[in-house]
Amino acid sequence: RRMSLDLAGRIPTRGEARAFVDSRSPLKWTRLADRLLDSPDFAFHHRNELDALLLAPKKNDGDFRNYLLKASRSNRSWDRMFRDMIVGREGNAEEKPALAFLKARAGSIDDLTIDTSVLFFGVNVGCAKCHDHPLVDDWKQDHFYGMSSFFTRTYLTKKNTLAEKYSGSIKFKTTEGEEKQARFMFLTGAVVEEPKLEKTKQQRQAEDAEVKRQIKDPKAPAPKPPAFSPRQQLVEVALKRGQRQFFARSIVNRIWVRLMGRGIVDPPDQMHSANPPSHPELLEWLARDLAEHGYDLKRLIRGIVLSDTYALSSRWSGSGEAPAPELFAVGSVRPLTPRQYSLSLI
Repeated sequence: RRMSLDLAGRIPTRGEARAFVDSRSPLKWTRLADRLLDSPDFAFHHRNELDALLLAPKKNDGDFRNYLLKASRSNRSWDRMFRDMIVGREGNAEEKPALAFLKARAGSIDDLTIDTSVLFFGVNVGCAKCHDHPLVDDWKQDHFYGMSSFFTRTYLTKKNTLAEKYSGSIKFKTTEGEEKQARFMFLTGAVVEEPKLEKTKQQRQAEDAEVKRQIKDPKAPAPKPPAFSPRQQLVEVALKRGQRQFFARSIVNRIWVRLMGRGIVDPPDQMHSANPPSHPELLEWLARDLAEHGYDLKRLIRGIVLSDTYALSSRWSGSGEAPAPELFAVGSVRPLTPRQYSLSLI
């Protein structure tokens, strides 16, 4: 029942339950997992879970949900989906719907910064906007504005297409009153340097005029891509070997939350030194394995649901009180999502 809910988004049918109980095969768990993962129900459920993660608080976007469904059916890798959502091409019919992730947040640079950091990297840098994080030494104002810098040139045209300005930077003040120029800095501290381009005053004015026309004129031609794209640089540094630990660990932890009810890092948007993972070796192994196997989420899910930990009973049969939840010694009791509940009633 648990595996059917987690992989197909519904309880098993009476026939499925009877066939499983009556089976004497030592491989029945593996065969059940593989059958459910290959079923159409898995693609729909996986789509629903990704949609709830990425765009739930925002306006429902049917094209985005269709994009997620196609990605789930084809088992599109998580790094490719990330790339589609951050730097997808408006002229590419397959990638364009993924840009709804940014378009829903394009009116607020804070939303772009915080939501991207939280949902893709497991880090909430919002508390480091006005001052260095008061409780976590890891996050400084430099990190918040460093991440913001990757989005400061992003805007929506009058035709609701996503574009980037040719220039633009962020300055901020520290609590001591010092004014600082933000750099393109990732959460690891890695800095991206923008190539210096000499431009005349007339060239800059022409670029500014083009951006203004894009924002106001629905008949303006498609905007020209800038020579330097901060969002493209964010994707490259986030997926670079030696820098990708936040990206890989975050989605591993999110999938673990989905299947286990609690993260190896809990809460899942607080990955920092003051909130260490309950099982650091496990998290690192899963993250490394995910990256080395092309960010295959279906493979990750299969590995977790076939683990001994996932199969544990939700009833504690030992003496004394049940172990702490972060030990994962007892299966968690989780409420059904609205979609799981509705599908199970059919």
